[in-house]
Amino acid sequence: MQVLVLVILGYAAFALGALIYLRVSYWAMNPHVEPRSWSEAARSLLFEWCCVLWVQPLLPLYFLVGYRLGPKPALASPSPRPIVCVHGYGQNRVDFIWLARRFANAGLGPCYGINYSFLAPVRESSKRLEAFCERILQETDAPQVDLVCHSLGGLVAMDLAARRQDLIGRIVTIGSPHAGVLFRGPILGASGKDLRAGSELLKNQATVKAGVPVLSIYSSHDNVVHPKLTSSLSGRGGEDIEVPHLGHFGLLFSRSVAEPAIAFFKRDQASD
Repeated sequence: MQVLVLVILGYAAFALGALIYLRVSYWAMNPHVEPRSWSEAARSLLFEWCCVLWVQPLLPLYFLVGYRLGPKPALASPSPRPIVCVHGYGQNRVDFIWLARRFANAGLGPCYGINYSFLAPVRESSKRLEAFCERILQETDAPQVDLVCHSLGGLVAMDLAARRQDLIGRIVTIGSPHAGVLFRGPILGASGKDLRAGSELLKNQATVKAGVPVLSIYSSHDNVVHPKLTSSLSGRGGEDIEVPHLGHFGLLFSRSVAEPAIAFFKRDQASD
């Protein structure tokens, strides 16, 4: 009984801390986004909070759970390329448990999730991703992988695409700060330097055209990555899709993100 009480109290403390963080981040976002109604902001914050409360307690488990995500593709003829999911700062592959199931139901995948050190420089993480993709190609005998990435993971994927286009069929980035984050407070790890607007990494990436089909999906009101054009890739040969009101984490749990990502993957699959 005492253990149960401690678990409940611990979860309550986590929930309160998450709500405070989200409220502060939504307030800090306001100068960088278009105004919206109080009700729209409240719905967005509530959805973001619910996603955090559902998934983040599972994060420690997914350091141990295997790298396969979601069920087998639902259709009889699976897609020709496996999907590798690349998480963002402070996270791991647990973030893609909902999207992986959506992809499988659409006949895409199978999906695999990498865990890498989000504190490491982007180039180091890119090399780790490279080795992981090569491993998946050996296991599946597929010609290439597709990448779906959240936040920092998009920068890691674009670095790999610039070096090893032969490994990658297509990329979807979700809420990725391709032009860097405006936050001037401390960001732990070498990746913090890479993430900041104006970093050498991002200046170099900005000069490189997307060598593979790439779609950037971002929110009009991302509480971490803003303003929204921070995530644009249209100037580098990619495609952009803006979705309304979603927070940074909630992007990973919305049909308004899953559906265009699936359509993008299937469109390129058809052209293949």
